[in-house]
Parts: sequence; C-alpha cells; structure tokens
Amino acid sequence: MNHLKFLDALLKSLYIDSRPSVNFEMIYVDNCSEDQSVSFIKKNYPEVLVFTNKSVKGFAENNNFGVRKSSGEYIAIINPDVVLLDNCIDKLYQYFKSNPNTGILVPKLLNPDHSIQFSVRNFMSAKIFFWRLLTDGNDHASNKIIQEYLLKNRDAEKTQFVDWAVGASFFMSKSFFEELGGFDEDYFLYVEDQDICLRSWKKGRPVTYFPESIMTHNYLKGSARFGKKKWYHFKSLVVFFMKHGFYVRSMKNNSPSLILTVKN
Repeated sequence: MNHLKFLDALLKSLYIDSRPSVNFEMIYVDNCSEDQSVSFIKKNYPEVLVFTNKSVKGFAENNNFGVRKSSGEYIAIINPDVVLLDNCIDKLYQYFKSNPNTGILVPKLLNPDHSIQFSVRNFMSAKIFFWRLLTDGNDHASNKIIQEYLLKNRDAEKTQFVDWAVGASFFMSKSFFEELGGFDEDYFLYVEDQDICLRSWKKGRPVTYFPESIMTHNYLKGSARFGKKKWYHFKSLVVFFMKHGFYVRSMKNNSPSLILTVKN
C-alpha cells in the first residue's frame, strides 16, 4: 500500500540483479494504493500478476489471497521494502529441498546500511510486552529482557532454530501454508508472523534462520510511533495473548529428534 518508492528496487533485484534460477511467478496484491504503484508495475514489469483491492484489507488477508492465486510448490512472502541479494531465493529453495521437515525458513535480514537487523526473536510474553512499552519499542534499549527477546547475543552467521521471525520474508511450502490455514485473519496488522511461527512449531515443523540467504529490509517500524498503527499492534498482541496465553515457552531449543515426534 503506497510503497512505490520501494518497488523499483525490489523488482530490479528479483528480475535482474538476483533473479532466481528456479521457475517463479510474482504476485502483487495492491491494497488501494494512491501512488501509481500499479501503473508502474504494469508498465515496467508486465510479467507480475497484479491484483487490486477495492477496499483496504489486512496483512493476513492480503497474503492469504496472494497464496491462493499462486501455482507454485513453494511460496515466498516478501514485503515491498525488501531487496534480494546474491541468489537468496535459490539458496532458500535448495535448503528446503534438503530439509523438508522445515516449517518456515527465514533469511538473514540486513538494514539498508547492511548492519544486522534484529529480525528473529523469542516469543512474546506479558513481561516482555511490559518492557517493550516502557522502552517505547526501541530495539537499541540496554534492558536485558529486551536484549534477550531480540536475541542480540546470537551468532548471526549460524543456521539455527528460532522461535519466530518478522514477516518481511518467509519461505515455506504452499501445502504446509494451507495446512496451517495461512495467516490468521483475526489479526489486521502485526503479530500474524509470530502467530504463524508458533503454529508451525506446534505442528512439529521448526522455524529456521538461514543466514546464507541475505536480503535487506527497510524496517519502517510504523507501530513505534503513536497513532493508528500502534493501536493495531496493541490490539494484535491482545489477540495473541488471548489465543496462546500470556507466556509461551521457547521452542527453538528443541532437538530435531524431538521435533519429529511432536504431536498436536
């Protein structure tokens, strides 16, 4: 929605600079943009399948619609403010083919200046939520609880299980996405990513961080400012706590043998 200023970089990276060697289609769902996004795409990238909403819809509903329109075996949920680097889609695909029990595979995300982005995290709890409020969502807060929540001490170059990752870039099989019922549309904006990662873990399918695949993400953090987006974020966290409880135990330390035996 109104992301024309980012779309050229994303599409150039997808179709020119880091074009995947695997066959792919791109589906773009426009959420009532008023910045000529649709006309730009149709003029410059006519191979993109474009669908336009007649009314504003939430993140979950838009992505679920896009997946339903897809024809591939695997799907990559990509935010418009992402840029693909160094054959990152092919690397995700090859990892998945070698590790078919993976639920959701996520790349290493960098900020536009190529510094590490804190894109993988522990599950939210009431205590973490309290401290996020006190620190106004500042990822650079020195509070120990926030640092642990953002996994600041992890080895960012190591492939590893994580509880969840921000939904700027998810790679998974279409069949498993459908098995999960897609993103939960009870969330309009925010926390859908944490929710679907938790449900993946509950199905015995790990969320895996794979740093050999790299993308940049212009993390706007609209909910850090007071306004409508902050209200959406708060409402979504309430939905998450009501669905899953105020404390969700970490899943990322489960061993592969244990993961294969987890049942609902």
